[in-house]
Amino acid sequence: MAKAQVKKAAAVKFPAKYTGSSMIGYLAEKSGCSRKDVKQLTEDLFELIQNGVMNGQRVPLGKIGKMYIRVRPAQKARQGRNPLTGEEMTIPAKPATKVPKFNFNKAFKQEALKAKVKAK
Repeated sequence: MAKAQVKKAAAVKFPAKYTGSSMIGYLAEKSGCSRKDVKQLTEDLFELIQNGVMNGQRVPLGKIGKMYIRVRPAQKARQGRNPLTGEEMTIPAKPATKVPKFNFNKAFKQEALKAKVKAK
């Protein structure tokens, strides 16, 4: 029975449009699981990634890259100039903030050079 599932999985085509529903349908058909099970599994995966990132870890995402939180340093108050009027003004200080970051793997960046891109 496992061989029949492998042959069936090889015949599954990638979705034409990548939406949450179409990706879950693709994975369900490829794995032979129900859509409900696949949806729960993907939600659990995203929860796991979020938990790791929120705990300050760099979370690897397969062959794509790593996700983490970066601390953006504080900025001091400074003098600036209004470009329309030329009037000098004080730009207020900004506190340090935490921002989500994603670093792509070198191999993924190389593959991206070969990617098809739709013109807008």
